[in-house]
Amino acid sequence: MPQEYLMVSNIPANAVRDLFRDADTGEADTRFVTRPSLVTMAIVSSAVGIEMQLFSGERNIIQRSTLEAGGTTGTFPNITDKAFQFAAAAGEKLRALLRETAGVATTDVMAVVSIDPLQ
Repeated sequence: MPQEYLMVSNIPANAVRDLFRDADTGEADTRFVTRPSLVTMAIVSSAVGIEMQLFSGERNIIQRSTLEAGGTTGTFPNITDKAFQFAAAAGEKLRALLRETAGVATTDVMAVVSIDPLQ
């Protein structure tokens, strides 16, 4: 499957956003897994103070963890260098909750997501 580039810009101070629902381009098609698949994802924030918690269906894939900072707004991470992978079952819905913890209202998060069906 082709890669999808998602960005959530200017996350309000102390707010929670869902990367797949609240992306600047609108709700992401990749949040719905239609077949058993391998999900590859790379994500970075433009500043410190963003935590992410990742779910696939009801499964917690990543406990709340601080995202890597230092990304440039609008520059997406390289999926071959910074990605992680996990399996997702058919019918699961992906959620990536982003929590701004530094009290800054100008932080951006950029992500690249690829969902490849398992044979």
